[in-house]
Amino acid sequence: MALVFYQAGLFNDVGQQRFLDTLIKASPLFLCLSILVGVAVNMVSSLKWYMLTQTQGLGAGYWRIFAYYVVGQFYNMFLPTSVGGDVVRSYELGKFSGRQADALASVFVERYTGVLTLLLFAVIAVLLQLSRFNQDYVLISLSLFALALAMIGWLVLDLRAYRAIRQRVTQRVAASQKVFNKIDKLLQAVDAYRGKPKAIAIAFLNSGLFYIAAVINVYITSLVFNFDVSIIDMLVATPIIMVIMNLPISFGNIGLMEFAYTNVFLLMGYGAELGLSVAILMRLKSFLDGALGGVLHPIFVTQKHE
Repeated sequence: MALVFYQAGLFNDVGQQRFLDTLIKASPLFLCLSILVGVAVNMVSSLKWYMLTQTQGLGAGYWRIFAYYVVGQFYNMFLPTSVGGDVVRSYELGKFSGRQADALASVFVERYTGVLTLLLFAVIAVLLQLSRFNQDYVLISLSLFALALAMIGWLVLDLRAYRAIRQRVTQRVAASQKVFNKIDKLLQAVDAYRGKPKAIAIAFLNSGLFYIAAVINVYITSLVFNFDVSIIDMLVATPIIMVIMNLPISFGNIGLMEFAYTNVFLLMGYGAELGLSVAILMRLKSFLDGALGGVLHPIFVTQKHE
């Protein structure tokens, strides 16, 4: 955060005034539109998860899935990256359906297809604008992202490594058998999607729709502060921003999100104060989403599927 504040000039009077001018000139109309677009993004992402749960017959309606999705965002505010929220929403769906492994598998497939699509878009963006994005932090972020996805995919699709680890650990620690039994059920539930290529194809299509919505979200949020922002620039910048801010190195993405917006906006030729302003508004919108999840959690947590 200190680096971002320095880049935005907030440690001197001129930079502070420039940043305040950016905030003061914010458009109320685009601010309201930005909030509505943010809700639409959540609805699109919830639709993807809902369709995957329908494939497995988990019995939850769309609005319940939407509620669990924003409940996850509530926990994302103070847990590392978005993994913590994913665990919570899958747990709640599992408690409702009585099928924890299938619920967690639906979240895994929803998330994994999403990040694969994100990585593809980010790589395309970098290749299209290599002169701009030939930066260490961009290339390292992409490499770490790709390596993590490859490792996870290998462990899930090729069970030989998992079985070897399972055998060694259970031989040395007998109590670990119960944990591995649960992991076995999860892997079986994930593997069930292999026989449903149509569901996977729809998940990838929905992921593409989600990232188009995410680009519009960033673009409209940028227009709150600057009418000269290009949607083509945001089409290129958004996947890079999302890759950086999803690295699991910060609780609630604090600092990381602001760094991603500020520095990628700088690479795209915009001012650091604009990038920081957009990041702050995006964070405030995530707080609204989390607040909605916090309100809905006690309402939906006590209900179980009959």
